[in-house]
This record gives sequence, structure tokens and C-alpha cells, in this order.
Amino acid sequence: MGIFDLLRVYAGKWSVKDSRSFTADEIDAVQSAHVVASEYGNSVCFVMKAGGMTFIPLSSNSTKGVGEAVELKDAKLLTLEKQGEADIVRVEI
Repeated sequence: MGIFDLLRVYAGKWSVKDSRSFTADEIDAVQSAHVVASEYGNSVCFVMKAGGMTFIPLSSNSTKGVGEAVELKDAKLLTLEKQGEADIVRVEI
């Protein structure tokens, strides 16, 4: 056993583990969606029909800007993975 067997390995970049469209049920649950500025970049703010709001960060490849509406039928939900980290979710539009 060498020293490197004892050390944590850090991966360099996030990679796409899964990409999918929003389901009909997910789209139906949302009253509106728009891009907002957030602490670590832009996010999509989902205003829910049942009340309240929830947020998912935008992917780094997304082209929408703050204040723009998001059509969920045109958006993708990405699951990203990186060794040693928990999976994360991003919206790509």
C-alpha cells in the first residue's frame, strides 16, 4: 500500500451524468419560471402552483439572462457528477 492509497482523490471537473426533459407533471406543477441572480451565478426561480418558490442553478452553458422567462418544455435538467462529491442538478436552456 502506497501513500496515494491513503489520500483523497479530487476530480477536476463536473461531468454530465444524466440529461432529461422536465416531465409533464413537473411542468404542470409550475406557475411560472424565470432567471434570477443568485450567490454563485444565475438560477431559475420556479413559482409553484401549490404556493412558494424553489430554485435550481443554471448550467454554465445556458444562454438566458436575469429576468428572462424560462419555457420548461425547452429546458433540460442536468445531473452532474464529480468524484468525491455528491451529484448536483442544473437547468440548461
